[in-house]
Amino acid sequence: MINRAVLAVLAAAAVSLPALAHFAGGAHEVVLADDVSGGGSDAGARPETKVGLNMFGLQTFNRQQVFANMIAQSEWFESRGEGWNVFPAKQLDAAGWVKYLEPGQVAPRPLILPPAPFGPTSVRCTYAGKGALSAGGVAEVRGSGPQRLDLQLTPTGAEDDGAWLQLDRTDPADPVRDIDCRQLGTPSDARFDPRFVEFVSGFDVIRFMDWQRTNDNARIPWSERARPQSSSQAGAAGVSVEDMVDLANTVGADPWFTMPYHADEEYLRAFAQLVHDRLDPERTVYVELGNEVWNDMFASAQDAQREGLARGLGGGDPATAQMQRYAERMTEAMRIWTQVYADRPQALVRVAATQNANPELARTVLGFRDSATWVDALATAPYFWLDLDGRKAGDADRILDDLPGAITQTFAMARENQRIAAAHGKRYIAYEGGQHLVTPDLALARSLQRDPRMGDAYKRYLAGWREDFGDILTLYASTAPISEYGSWGLREYGGQP
Repeated sequence: MINRAVLAVLAAAAVSLPALAHFAGGAHEVVLADDVSGGGSDAGARPETKVGLNMFGLQTFNRQQVFANMIAQSEWFESRGEGWNVFPAKQLDAAGWVKYLEPGQVAPRPLILPPAPFGPTSVRCTYAGKGALSAGGVAEVRGSGPQRLDLQLTPTGAEDDGAWLQLDRTDPADPVRDIDCRQLGTPSDARFDPRFVEFVSGFDVIRFMDWQRTNDNARIPWSERARPQSSSQAGAAGVSVEDMVDLANTVGADPWFTMPYHADEEYLRAFAQLVHDRLDPERTVYVELGNEVWNDMFASAQDAQREGLARGLGGGDPATAQMQRYAERMTEAMRIWTQVYADRPQALVRVAATQNANPELARTVLGFRDSATWVDALATAPYFWLDLDGRKAGDADRILDDLPGAITQTFAMARENQRIAAAHGKRYIAYEGGQHLVTPDLALARSLQRDPRMGDAYKRYLAGWREDFGDILTLYASTAPISEYGSWGLREYGGQP
């Protein structure tokens, strides 16, 4: 995790870090004399190093306020006096607002808390329709008026502080809707929280895989996609395309989208057209099909294997059939994006993604039929990784001492993937990257992630990327707490100094 100590090291490191320098108060642009600009497909020239960022999920427990509207990152629950349950879909309208409440039923909805640390904070909620709202947790009602509720958030300092708005009554003929809760002083027309915009500004690329909920492998038709006016941007349909494009435009970054593996032609074409028409034409869009379709832990990978075998691909070998089916589906998707971007093809980068530790997968994908024709860049995720099974907090020093070797090992595999990409005339980039240290021992995880030597590891890692590869390294991920499932955030919480 790139926390306070790590960010300071990164800002001072002699690496190309136009995005990371500002975390320690430095300039937003850092350009090195020995950086070489050039096309990624030219094996004789090292491309300019660019640092990208993967957005982490929007769930309120991730503790990062993204939207100015503090309910945009949550969904409705129902309560009938004992606990909270998922709110019945039949009682929601197409935009996700509550149409009616049953007798004895109320609808709480979490508020995302402001970046820490924060003191008593005034919040104003406005809405349309007729009904009654209240609040709970660290949120207290301080005033009300026609279609207005004034709250004060008073943190207790506990890690599990939470706040929620509660719909107690709504008129089915004119239901409460279009709720907007924002801190006093936040411009009424601000879509994103200004502090989040400041945090993201400076990154060259933003990958939206988690915002798109790609790993859910849902089959959502274009007609049911999320829209900016949807009640929530944290639902099954993910964040609206408009919001993702607008964030890229706002911070001056190139967006990287992961198309759902099962997206049909209508979805792919409409998505591509919306991006084409709304994205700043000076920006480049990166497009990938699915996420890690090589990784059998994901449903899309399992689907690809079943489909590949059913289509007689791979000579009956499941792994080969899986990757050939991925190449086949990827080609179908990239043809559509190519057609939409026919007027400015230089603004489109079509990405094939494979496993860093298994370069043979890159050979399979790029060598299948004419798939390489529809690809501009090969991407892998060169994480530096160690097996922490059975390791305890007392092992932290030894683990940290082993990180340089882990970086050397992952870059050795990355170089082989780079050679495969170059053989096909393609760029080599990273769709994810950084540390990949996962342990259920949270004391060990915290010890590793908060140690200044993790900063030294990132300094070595980023310098090595610049020297050996260049081009885009997209770190994973923006903001997330340390957990047994990994320590993925550059920050543990919004506002971390």
